[in-house]
Amino acid sequence: MIFLHAIACPGTGIKKLLSGSFMRAGRDQALVFGRALLDDGRKASASELEQLLGGDWREVLTACWLIGFAQRFEFRDELHRLINEGRASRAEKGVAFSLARFCQSSDADTLKRYLEHNLSELQNRGNQPWCLGALLHIERRLGARISQDLLAPRGLWDRWSAAGFLEATDPSYWEREVAGWIELAESLD
Repeated sequence: MIFLHAIACPGTGIKKLLSGSFMRAGRDQALVFGRALLDDGRKASASELEQLLGGDWREVLTACWLIGFAQRFEFRDELHRLINEGRASRAEKGVAFSLARFCQSSDADTLKRYLEHNLSELQNRGNQPWCLGALLHIERRLGARISQDLLAPRGLWDRWSAAGFLEATDPSYWEREVAGWIELAESLD
């Protein structure tokens, strides 16, 4: 397995990926962390990334960020399957990043299906905001309107976001968060 520079310290790198704290650490630190993810994502063989995608949620999360930073489009179908089949548990934030980075209508459709299912389960308090942010980012880039029924007044998003603690209920907040990740990755291309 390749040496993953970005997450070499046990626990530390995973926490950064899970929380997104690398983006709040300052631009220089975010660039260093992002560069390591990009480099490792480009160096990783397809079989190494497949092995990570077949592992536990930490490995899946790591693979998703590596795939997204390196734009490893050959994994798009697998990421679609992971999220559609509910196998991305705790790693949805990484899948959302990768799909937003790929930025195609099929990625938006996959995120919308995920949200339609998971926003209807009010007790399910996971990575739905990040997936919504990714969907909105793709919409903006493509000039499409895919999320309008999710965001309708008293619709799925309103009901889900009102059902539990959420850092922000404004969908544009989550789009800005995801856009920040994408801008970081694009600045390293």
